[in-house]
Amino acid sequence: MSVDLENFKLRFIRSVFCVLIALISLPFLRAEDSAIVLGPIEGELAKKQIPIDLGRTPKVLVPLISKPIFVHGGLRLASEKESRFSATFSSAGGNDIQVDLTQGNPKSPFARFVVKDSTIEGAVSLACDRLVKEILGVPGFFSGRLAFLSDLSGAKEIFVSDSMMTYSKPQTDFGKMTFNPSWNNDGTGLFFTSNRKVFNNIYHLDIASRRVATVANYKGSNLHAVQNPRTAQTALILSTSGNPELWLANTPYERPRRITNNKSNESGPCWSPDGRRLIITSDTRGKPQLYEVSLSSGVLSRIATNVSSHCVEAAWNPVDPARIAFTAAVGGGFQIFEYNFNDRASRMITRGNDHAMQPCWANDGRHVFFTSRSTGGATEIKVIDTEFEEAKPISLHNRKFGNCSQPSFIYSR
Repeated sequence: MSVDLENFKLRFIRSVFCVLIALISLPFLRAEDSAIVLGPIEGELAKKQIPIDLGRTPKVLVPLISKPIFVHGGLRLASEKESRFSATFSSAGGNDIQVDLTQGNPKSPFARFVVKDSTIEGAVSLACDRLVKEILGVPGFFSGRLAFLSDLSGAKEIFVSDSMMTYSKPQTDFGKMTFNPSWNNDGTGLFFTSNRKVFNNIYHLDIASRRVATVANYKGSNLHAVQNPRTAQTALILSTSGNPELWLANTPYERPRRITNNKSNESGPCWSPDGRRLIITSDTRGKPQLYEVSLSSGVLSRIATNVSSHCVEAAWNPVDPARIAFTAAVGGGFQIFEYNFNDRASRMITRGNDHAMQPCWANDGRHVFFTSRSTGGATEIKVIDTEFEEAKPISLHNRKFGNCSQPSFIYSR
C-alpha cells in the first residue's frame, strides 16, 4: 500500500530527527562506542550477521527501522544483491504496519504480518521485534521500555524511554537524590529510592495515574526494592536493624520479614527468572562478592566468579537461568562479566578505558544494557550484544539526554 508522506512527517518529526542524528553520527563515534570496528574483526563480525535490505520501505520509515537493526547485531543492512532477506515495511491503515518478508536471490515470499499499536513508532518497534523472530527465531526487544536516571534537570531524576532511547519522558521532579529505579513485575510502575522527604525511603510510582506511594519508611536507610518476576513478593534492602540487610515482603505494602542477619552490608537484590532464587551482594568476607541467599534461612552461598575481589550488581539472564551478568573491578576500573553456573566460569563482556557497570538484561537474554562512565565522569547508557565476541558496545543516546545511568528494562507486551 502507498503511504501518505505528509501525514507521516507530522507524526514522525521528533522521533525521525533523533534517529537521524544518531545514524549520522555513527561514522564519528569512538572505536569503543561503535559496533563497527576496523580491520579483520569487522569482517569476522559481518560473516556472523545475516544481511537484510529494506526493499520498497518508504524513506520516512527507514531511520526508525535502521537503528534497531544496527543495535541488534544479529542482522545487518545490505544491498538487495547482497542480502539474504528483504523486508518491506508499509502502512496497513491507521497506525498499523505491514511487513512483507522475502528470501533468497531472486527473492521469494517468506512471511507477511501486520502489527498494531497506538502509535506509528510503537508499531514499527513491534514489527522489528517480529522481524527478528521470523529471521533469527529469537524474540526482539525493541518494543520494551527503559527506566533510568538522568541529571538533565540538574538533579538526578527518573526518566522512561523506548528501548532505543529515541525519546524519553521525566517521571519524577523532586530536585532531590533519586536512585535505584526498578520496574514492578507487570510494567505498570517503578520502585525507587529518594530522600524527597529528608531521609532515604522507598517509593512506588504508578506510571498511568502518577501516584507515588510509600513502600518503606522505616528507621535508618531504606535503600532498594526489587519485585519477584512471578509474584507480588518484594525484596528490600533496609538498615532498620543497624546495617543494610535483605528483607522480604509478600506484597510491596506489607510489613517485611528480615532474611539475613549479620554484621555485613547487603545490596543489589536480583531475582531468578522463575522467582525462586535470589542473589545479593555482600561484604561478609570483607570485600563485596556475589552470594545466593536461602530465602528460608538467610544462609549465604558465595558465587565463585574468580575474576575479582570486588564483584557487585548481579543481573539474572531472563532466558537462561544458568547465566548472570555482573560488575567486577579489574585493571583499575569496572567491567561487565558473565558467570555461567553450569561451567562455573566467568567471561568478560565489556572492555576498554571507560568503566562499565550496572548491567541489565533485555528480554531476549542476549543483549545487556549498562552504564558506561568515561574517565572524565560522564555517564551514558549503552547496549552490547553478548552473542558475538566481536560485538562492541553501542551508545543509545547523545549528551542532550544528560548523564544517564542505572538502566532498568521491562518488556511487558
